[in-house]
Amino acid sequence: MKVYKRFLASYLCVCLVPLLLSLVTICHLERRVQDSIMDKQKSYMQSVRQEIDQGLGDAATTLAAFAESTPASHLAEEGALSPAQLFELCELRDSLSAVISQNPMFYRGFCYFSRNGFLVTDRRTYHPESASLFAWDLELEPDSFYSLMDGGSPAEHVRTVYKKTGDGWVFVLRSQYDSQSRELLSCVGIVLQLDKNLSAWNTEDLEAFAADDAYQLICGGERAPAACQLMAQNSQAEGSLELDGQRYVFSQYQSGLSGIRYGFLMRQDAYYHEVHIAWLQLILELAVIFVVSVLLAVFWSRRTYRPIKNILPFVSAGPPGPEYRSIEELGSALVSFAQEKESLASQVARSEQQARSAALGQYLLGITKNASVLSQYLEEGQPYQLLAFAPEEGTYGEAFFQKLRECLDEILLDKSGGVSLQFPQCAAVLVQKSLSREEAADIHFAAEQTISLALVCYMSDTYTHLADAPQAWAAIYRALYHDRFWGHSRGRGVWMTNDLPEADSSASYRDFLSRQKALTENLAAGKVQRAAACLKKLIAEDLSDKALPVEDTQRRYADVAELLLPYVEEAQASSILGQFRRYSTAHEMEEALLHLFGQIAWEPNSELSAAKKDLTERVREYIRANYQNPALNASMVADYLEMNLSTLSHQYKAATGSGVLDELHAVRLETAKKLLGQGLSVKETAERTGYVDPRSLIRAFKRYEGITPGQYAKNSASE
Repeated sequence: MKVYKRFLASYLCVCLVPLLLSLVTICHLERRVQDSIMDKQKSYMQSVRQEIDQGLGDAATTLAAFAESTPASHLAEEGALSPAQLFELCELRDSLSAVISQNPMFYRGFCYFSRNGFLVTDRRTYHPESASLFAWDLELEPDSFYSLMDGGSPAEHVRTVYKKTGDGWVFVLRSQYDSQSRELLSCVGIVLQLDKNLSAWNTEDLEAFAADDAYQLICGGERAPAACQLMAQNSQAEGSLELDGQRYVFSQYQSGLSGIRYGFLMRQDAYYHEVHIAWLQLILELAVIFVVSVLLAVFWSRRTYRPIKNILPFVSAGPPGPEYRSIEELGSALVSFAQEKESLASQVARSEQQARSAALGQYLLGITKNASVLSQYLEEGQPYQLLAFAPEEGTYGEAFFQKLRECLDEILLDKSGGVSLQFPQCAAVLVQKSLSREEAADIHFAAEQTISLALVCYMSDTYTHLADAPQAWAAIYRALYHDRFWGHSRGRGVWMTNDLPEADSSASYRDFLSRQKALTENLAAGKVQRAAACLKKLIAEDLSDKALPVEDTQRRYADVAELLLPYVEEAQASSILGQFRRYSTAHEMEEALLHLFGQIAWEPNSELSAAKKDLTERVREYIRANYQNPALNASMVADYLEMNLSTLSHQYKAATGSGVLDELHAVRLETAKKLLGQGLSVKETAERTGYVDPRSLIRAFKRYEGITPGQYAKNSASE
């Protein structure tokens, strides 16, 4: 027991002495915690200051670039604007809108022309008579807004103006002057709203605010105005003040780019409340640590004493006492420990092997790009090959491929360098040598004899660079995937991965498109027999070519299924489509396609006719609502309807006899005729009907009407 007491005392010292020493440090923590809280608030406000100053700097940089890249400078010198120049104002508005969208701090942007009185913002253009509406929108007096424009210098400058409600805006401005008379020509500005950056900090106990050099509030919470007045009296950067019977801690910081001051205001009792909570947490933690330390000391001392107690009878000089145990028990304990250690070592080795196999598999699959895991087994610059073995027929589980992998280790890796891998479809081995087909056949025969099962061996080309290993696996996986998709076996033996035939998919795809188009036309016309014949021809000639890549064949099956879906009832179409996506073999896809064709309703008054009518109405409705958009085309209509462009074109033409673009031109030309009859010019008509320029309108008129717009307008006037 003396030994046990010594262990207990030592462990108590180890656990409790550092705890007692730490109490001395904890006594000095209160001030540190207070300072850390204040430093945390300062850090937050420094971050806010940097963020807002960055926004001011970005605004100044943006204005400089904007003034150089827009036509604002030459428009500012005009006293009266021509129609073409008025159109440039619209382009200027779009440019301003693009500038404002670049930064979330930017609230509004504007460009004011002093000579002609026009005011252009990021949302609209104001006539000189209605330019004061923009100041009203910002809740400003017009005089206070226009007085900001003349900064006395063409450089960017920051100004603050206050709303009617009391808080204010921050303006970043750039003015343009006449070089001779120093007359103000124009002013470009960006309005920044600081509320978005500061409001996130406002809580019941904490407020963030911004003020100018005179401590006039720009934005902040309810207590910020009174706090600014008190801070203006003592001009301290930080400290405490009293508001409404409550004591508050404050701190303020000067902006690095303007006269703006940023600060925060925190209720003092809430501030010290965090300190009290910290103290309570420390006390609870110390109590828990003390109890746990004592328990751990007792536990560790007993655990350490137990093996010593077993061997004490054999090292003691005196006769063994009644507490001692026999040497047989000690030997048994040692044997058990050795066995446990051996078992643990075996488990660790298996875990390491599994981790290495997983890393190798990820590298071969292209998930990782690090070839160092393969360099442990193969030498860079030396020839190697990849062999994959799979059963000729049937489906087998993980245990089978584990046994097959161990068999390959004995046959190959005991004689040559390399590594074996296990996949769900096969067992593979990377061997450090260049094998002939005869040598691979001998390995294949030995593996079959060991497993007692017919195997198919896929053999890659010979490579020398480790970076080519994923390419070797990709070729083998393609062969495996090809065989599984077409549902046939190559037969037992050795097969080179380059034996897989390949066809020119681009040439056959043109034939596929023509037959797909014929199927669409027959479906739209309700010709059952011809549609069935087209489908059978598609399956026989375009969907059964085993020389095509499997991905291309699957994509073609999906395209044909998409053509059939609009002619099937919606409830059936959704369930059939969900099942179709789960098929992984050509036979399953062919059966599903034929089943889908059999679900088509061919009656004249069925949902098929309703679907055609609904498609036509939706296309025309969308075109009539958006024909003025110059970018509108058939692809945008297909995206709106969530359809494939080719499918939409085929179905719409089958339903109406004309294409989607023909419908778009028909709507535009119908409106153009009305506008030309009202006396509008060809240019104005083109702008209002969605044509990019007058030449596009002229070409469309000649194509669909046989005459030019000018001739049509002249004929209309004579009538």
